[in-house]
Amino acid sequence: MWGARPYRGTPKPLSLPLGSVYIHHTFSPGAPCRSFAACARAMRAMQRFHQDTRGWDDIGYSFVVGSDGYVYQGRGWHWVGAHTKGYNSRGYGVGYIGDFSAAPPDADTIALVRDELLPCAVRAGRLRHNYTVRGHRQMGHTDCPGESLFREIETWRGFV
Repeated sequence: MWGARPYRGTPKPLSLPLGSVYIHHTFSPGAPCRSFAACARAMRAMQRFHQDTRGWDDIGYSFVVGSDGYVYQGRGWHWVGAHTKGYNSRGYGVGYIGDFSAAPPDADTIALVRDELLPCAVRAGRLRHNYTVRGHRQMGHTDCPGESLFREIETWRGFV
């Protein structure tokens, strides 16, 4: 629905269920997108950057969360992403659109992942019931997912 380009190459399948979720923020655009049109534009721009500049096969994240009430599919449930170097086959990468260094996403946007996406993934057998949640910064040298979003995910079930 967001107008994705085709995947380049042959996707590598994940071995399900996975044990981890890695939370990111996209940083750019800095402002959260608040309409489907704005979020779809951000998704297409992100995919162009990941494919054309970074040379990846597709958008790196498994899923991306807009502040418009939607979770957008990147590589999805079944394909290895390019979101958390060294850990892409161990967990899903979920990116929130925006820069969440100073302020977190709004409560409804946080709940899309914490209360909807993650429990759904467990019920569907795509994520282990004892999954772990980590911020991208815990897995590499980065400030991602921003200080404010990181403080939020520290309160989530599964955070380690």
